[in-house]
Amino acid sequence: MITQIDCLLGLQSLEESSIDCIITSPPYNKQGLSGKKAIGNQIWSKFNIDYSRYDDNMPEELYHQWMIEFLNECHRVIKPNGSIFFNHKPRRHKNRTFLPTDFVSSSQANLYQLIVWNRKTSPNIRKDILVPSTEHIYWLCKDKPKTFRDRLPREFISEVWVIPPDKQKQHPAPFTKQVVTNCILLSTDEGDTVLDPFAGIGTTVNIAKSLNRNAIGFEIDPKYISIYDSQN
Repeated sequence: MITQIDCLLGLQSLEESSIDCIITSPPYNKQGLSGKKAIGNQIWSKFNIDYSRYDDNMPEELYHQWMIEFLNECHRVIKPNGSIFFNHKPRRHKNRTFLPTDFVSSSQANLYQLIVWNRKTSPNIRKDILVPSTEHIYWLCKDKPKTFRDRLPREFISEVWVIPPDKQKQHPAPFTKQVVTNCILLSTDEGDTVLDPFAGIGTTVNIAKSLNRNAIGFEIDPKYISIYDSQN
């Protein structure tokens, strides 16, 4: 099930310690970091990620505050043995790298482990830096999360996951299916509840249901919800 609602309002509507696992990847605010205005809503124009109803150009200070508040709400709603898998990436501006660790460390959530997602590819065409081909998956928790490493395919039992990204089709930045599957298998049992507060076209929700988990998604854009509905 995906509900059309802002992620924070959706999280605030949930009871404390009611969710087993949160798997999500928020917008990265790449335009806000650069100080550039939104360039429109065309999908995947060259290497710019443009959402249908979200410009991804929040002032960086507000974006940090938003991410901290978001992570605190995620921390509130997971169970004591629950997990949060927060996918984000290093971003560059004015010859500096800005890490998501900056707002993760300011939240109430505890960092259980950092998973490095090796995408084996990059849209970057600059020649003055090494090709950035990784993203980070912050495995966050409240207390000690339950874990089931033996359920993972053997190639994913290390802290580096080599997974090519899924192609952009109906969404400019779709969640890669194998990443979601790994997170669910690693941290949940059948019947547990999985939440994605930035559900998009419902990748997390669909995979969770296929693995016999309960699934909840929040999404602000009715366009993406309609795509999800048309496929389910």
